[in-house]
Amino acid sequence: MEDNQNQNMGEVPDPDEVRERYPIEDDADTLEPFDDQSEHREINADDPKDLAYWAAQFQIDVNSLKGAIALNGNSIREIKKYLSV
Repeated sequence: MEDNQNQNMGEVPDPDEVRERYPIEDDADTLEPFDDQSEHREINADDPKDLAYWAAQFQIDVNSLKGAIALNGNSIREIKKYLSV
């Protein structure tokens, strides 16, 4: 058994043989593009209800959301990037 392991060490498999033995399935026909329409919206920083709603969505307090808006603008996409959500 050790002889067999030593023989295989250092050998690089032929990529074509690997592809032939282990084909990659194409699932492009089952994937649907994800377009989060909310990302194209903006948070109304003057509306307490909108601030409270988005603060809850991002699971942060309203003051943290106001700070994120001050640093990054009111685009939901930019706020998500900033918060890494």
